Amino acid sequence: MTTPLASYYLFALVLLYHAADIFSFTRHAPFPFCRRQSSSSSQKRRTRRLHRRSSLAVRTRPRQDESWFVKTEQFRKPYPEVKPYLEEHRRWVKTLRETGYCVSSGYRVDGEGRPGGGGLMVFAARSYEDAEELVLRDPLVANGCVDWTLNGWVSEVGDLEVC
Repeated sequence: MTTPLASYYLFALVLLYHAADIFSFTRHAPFPFCRRQSSSSSQKRRTRRLHRRSSLAVRTRPRQDESWFVKTEQFRKPYPEVKPYLEEHRRWVKTLRETGYCVSSGYRVDGEGRPGGGGLMVFAARSYEDAEELVLRDPLVANGCVDWTLNGWVSEVGDLEVC
């Protein structure tokens, strides 16, 4: 439980963070000591700012009423047939993250770092049924591109955060 004073300080820090973010990235410098940047440098800073803003909504740990789940998958179709759905899958996972799901997805590699071992998605859900419902919405699963398994995961030693 936080004290009112701690809440006030947290609010002030968040407010200062956003104020600094707004003023340091404007096109026209609001203060004489702010220099206008070259377009490539300005674009890089804008990209970092947008990334920082979008990552604020990303959850890295399950809520109290959620558990970890792991979906593993292996392609069942040749890569050229899977590729369009793989791009759709990436957009789907990105949208999940932006809308508040705690999820991370990627591909498995062999001992020499080559892809082809299938995919892995780690995510939080309230129940096995909720987790399965989410997996069935995955474009790779919905379009029959992969054989998949779903398992719950319980930490014995250590813990996990997705970034």
